[in-house]
Amino acid sequence: MKPTFSKRIHWGMEENDLAQALARKRRAGTPVLDLTESNPTRAGLPYPAAEIRRSFDDKALLDYAPDPRGGKAARKAVSDYYRERGADVRLDDIFLTASTSEAYGFLFKLLCDAGDEVLVPRPSYPLFDFLAALDEVKPVSYPLRFDGAWHVDFGALEAAITKKSRALVAVHPNNPTGSYVSREDRARLLDLPADRGLPLVVDEVFVDFPLTSNEGAETFAGSTRGLVFVLSGLSKLAGLPQMKLGWIVVAGDPENRKEAAIRLEHIADSYLSVGAPVQVAAPELLRLAPETRRLISERTLRNLDSLRKGVSSAPTVTLPIPEGGWYAALRLPAVRSSEEWVLSLLENESVYVHPGSFFGFDVEAYLVMSLLTPEDAFDEGVHRILRAARL
Repeated sequence: MKPTFSKRIHWGMEENDLAQALARKRRAGTPVLDLTESNPTRAGLPYPAAEIRRSFDDKALLDYAPDPRGGKAARKAVSDYYRERGADVRLDDIFLTASTSEAYGFLFKLLCDAGDEVLVPRPSYPLFDFLAALDEVKPVSYPLRFDGAWHVDFGALEAAITKKSRALVAVHPNNPTGSYVSREDRARLLDLPADRGLPLVVDEVFVDFPLTSNEGAETFAGSTRGLVFVLSGLSKLAGLPQMKLGWIVVAGDPENRKEAAIRLEHIADSYLSVGAPVQVAAPELLRLAPETRRLISERTLRNLDSLRKGVSSAPTVTLPIPEGGWYAALRLPAVRSSEEWVLSLLENESVYVHPGSFFGFDVEAYLVMSLLTPEDAFDEGVHRILRAARL
């Protein structure tokens, strides 16, 4: 007899058409300009390698002293990071995790029973669907609208709230639109879930990478109303995805924070997933992070400027300017769907980008590209995309 597997993993196991087309290109040895590169360790950036290695040269990593919240020295470094941004975050309100993905899993376990719903923005990163499914939670989308700037459609958001709604997720700045939560939307997002008894989960992994101004790049970690969970980690903040260290900051009303932290501690204690070495190294890795962020920002700003100049000479192509993060969403003529565009670009131009449909864009035809891509590949890839759009 064949084994029976969980219904949590209900998505298809086969590769999609784009993945298959990319694999064929690579098997044939055809060079492909990959404009989706989002791994900073593979983007040709210099790292302070010797200092990073020395941060692990500490005998303390041989001492296993588990703490559900994470090591105090590491949590203090996280607390100091927020203090520099004007938010007073207590050590007891910080929970270290192995990743932001794990942080979502902890929060789904904390807030939801099987079949409950979590409100997530659209467009946004498709990982939400998979993470929610693994905890038998249903993601319900609420739309972001573009009218010269991206903003929350609060009418649609309120209509999406049901008796099964257990949390509201915001991404600040959003991936892939690059839009920060505006001050007006921030106030309404903080008020709405508090009035409905819904915790607010704010993903801030890209908050320190403004592209147009710092005006919207304010953390939610200082929130004092309702119940707010703020997520971040070394993957983006320090450009070190391989170190596997993220965190949850519990904010909001003090009584709500206390009650949530008690329960969250039990969840974290059941996993104790964060390794001792990265916790020992965390203070030094966070000290080194600003220089890596500067280099990443130089790359993303340079590529965005190049993209804007290219689009200015392509009247059929539009670029909603991202405010922060590492991505840009380019809108091509809707004579084809976004998936048809990316397949055509891969087959005919050997350029690899992601279709907007992967991220839930409800209009055609958005293409999503990484501003972290090395400059020469980025410029040539954009040139080929705009050439194809003119044909």
